[in-house]
Amino acid sequence: MDLEKQSDIYSKSFNEYIYNLVPDNKKVLDVGCNTGNLGYQLIKRKNCVVYGIDYSVNSIKKAKTKLTKAEVFELENYKVPFEKEKFDVIIFADVLEHIRYPERTIADFKKILKDDGIIIASIPNVANINIRWNLFWGNWNYKDWGILDKTHMRFFTKKTIKQLFNDQNYKIIKITSTPGANFIFLRYFKILIKIKNIICKIYPKLFAL
Repeated sequence: MDLEKQSDIYSKSFNEYIYNLVPDNKKVLDVGCNTGNLGYQLIKRKNCVVYGIDYSVNSIKKAKTKLTKAEVFELENYKVPFEKEKFDVIIFADVLEHIRYPERTIADFKKILKDDGIIIASIPNVANINIRWNLFWGNWNYKDWGILDKTHMRFFTKKTIKQLFNDQNYKIIKITSTPGANFIFLRYFKILIKIKNIICKIYPKLFAL
């Protein structure tokens, strides 16, 4: 699968968990903005100013019609975009696992983060129970999306996610988890889905996506 097709898979929606964490009236940089769906909602409903960057030329063409400003940018070049700007919020929504040295990226991006600014990041949990179950049977199969997305360069657990930011002298304000134990039989029992969500909050290392 080429990168443009990969980008198209993720272009149909936006991450509502990330959306809910962004305060109103902020200047935001959406790293890996895709076609700009998240930023568009932040502009429309939260009165934010939103800049976006993405490696996909086709995605940025669409993002330019939705965001305050958008540019094609490759994180692996290890440069900082919009060098003269300062942002209240920098979003890395399922991005850091796609680059070889995410620690360098979050260190470099401090240059364009305000002193009281925040980073909001979502990172897949490779210690998820589904991954452990399949690995128990000797299966480690890459896919077009999800935790084992074939374009992932790095894999993280809750412990190593915290270490990633602590090592770059960030103060972690909050960690939340999205449920992710998607065994087939759960689809047919709504009560089990509710129980799964509760268990995820209690033991996110195993049940968080």
